[in-house]
Amino acid sequence: MADALPSDLSKVDPADAWKPWKPDAGAWNRKWATHLYRRAAFGATGRDIDAALKGGVEKTLARLTAGEPDAADRFELLTETGKYYNEPLSLRTWWLYAMLEGGHPLREKLTLFWHNHFATSYAKVRSTKLMFEQNATLRKHALGKFPAFLLDMSRDTAMLEWLDSNRNVKGAPNENYAREVMELFSLGVGNYTEKDIQEAARAFTGWHHDVEVTKFEFNRDLHDPGEKTVFGKTGKWTGEDVVRLCCEKDACARFLVSKLYAFLVSETPPPKGLLEPLADRLRKSGYDIADAVTAILGSRLFFSDHAYRKRVKWPIEYALGAINAAVPGRVPLADVVDPVAKMGQALFAPPNVKGWRTGTDWLNSATLLARNNFAETVAMGTWSTAPRPRRNDGPVFSAPVKTEAAPPESAAPPPPDAKFDVGALIDAAKPKDVAAVVKRIGELLYGDTITPAQAKKIETFLLTPASAPAPKGKAPAPKGGPPGGLKVDASPDEPSAPPQPPKKGGPPPKTEAKKEPPAPKPLDPKDVKIDSPEFKARVREAVHAMMCLPEYQLN
Repeated sequence: MADALPSDLSKVDPADAWKPWKPDAGAWNRKWATHLYRRAAFGATGRDIDAALKGGVEKTLARLTAGEPDAADRFELLTETGKYYNEPLSLRTWWLYAMLEGGHPLREKLTLFWHNHFATSYAKVRSTKLMFEQNATLRKHALGKFPAFLLDMSRDTAMLEWLDSNRNVKGAPNENYAREVMELFSLGVGNYTEKDIQEAARAFTGWHHDVEVTKFEFNRDLHDPGEKTVFGKTGKWTGEDVVRLCCEKDACARFLVSKLYAFLVSETPPPKGLLEPLADRLRKSGYDIADAVTAILGSRLFFSDHAYRKRVKWPIEYALGAINAAVPGRVPLADVVDPVAKMGQALFAPPNVKGWRTGTDWLNSATLLARNNFAETVAMGTWSTAPRPRRNDGPVFSAPVKTEAAPPESAAPPPPDAKFDVGALIDAAKPKDVAAVVKRIGELLYGDTITPAQAKKIETFLLTPASAPAPKGKAPAPKGGPPGGLKVDASPDEPSAPPQPPKKGGPPPKTEAKKEPPAPKPLDPKDVKIDSPEFKARVREAVHAMMCLPEYQLN
């Protein structure tokens, strides 16, 4: 694009970086529309991208910020239904439903961000009611004003229980919340002293919950009313005053925009000074989160190579993004709860008060296997078969999984239910040949046409007949990796036997070369029937493989 930023981020003028992006003719395309939806939502459906391309970048951003016209009605329904789930599986499924069906994906995306910022876990709170109420508070303030947000979170019952606030009493202050409100919630390390924490803890004495652990309760008799000195200012400060004093420090705005930058733009720390215009804007707006978020998402820096594919997808982003991109109908979301937990992100259960470690910490051998297994579910359409309501019937969050005996081996496995079949989304584009099929897969999964080299690999894979079934008695390749010739990490199915030393004085043992069957030769594209069950099964395998590639882990 004509106004591209310098390739060296340290040479980018901070004022220019955060100016609104004004794309040249043709610059607002599928690549950037999908990029926006990956960051501001949980990926996009084909309808989302078509509407975005038609409306332009400004209208699309406005739509994401405001939510759908019926988002308020959906929010009311969600709030009413969420009150009645009294075990973690249903509550987690409920939130996934809100993310996909709530009509305001940006608000849900920020609710997830603040859940990690104000990390609180069911593991200690032990109450779905309190976790639901905290989640509602996160959603209420997700795009609101931060000072009011921080004050409400300081009175949140789950937070009070999580950080032992009932142990904070006059004469024996407990510093847990005072420390975290500065270190993790508003200022960051290095912007306060130990004395500030001690004095702030005195200000929060008496900020308790009631005996039934249901609501905030100020216990005046256990509050220290004396003078305290916080950040060099002395007064008979209360908890409200500490929240205000934290937000008045310049470090607060810098800390918040640095976390928003890592979540929305890039996990690579920015050069010094790059975030100052954003921090200044946040302060002047009275800490208006929506204003800061829309400034980031609409900026020249966001629509540049400095932001494109510069984050590792969180497990929730990976799973819901795959569903939005590759599943034509509504899935049983209870099937998603366990896979994302195995990927490392159990909702309502961050590992500690610092939240989940993000970036490349999401990826290891176990979590990548979980991602690849989930990709197989999406690509093959192997969801639960329990009945599901129509879209307007209201949410149903969990149901028993119906198990059936495995079908006999055949040239092509039976197709999945049409509402789960990625092939339906591919067929909707009416591809004429194998190359068009590959182009369509790239658009669905990546939002852009893939490189010629990648396309050639996928075409070769689709044109190569599937290998013969494994002989009886030999286990098939393990689940979890992509199929066929598109493996990310090639490893043998079975460990080889250790070499045996030759017998003393005798000739070395004879080894026979293992005879491999000849590799099948690729078919001529003209001979392929793209509407045949065999080819469609191969397409699903290709989709699975592409969802396992390293590029697909990036947001």
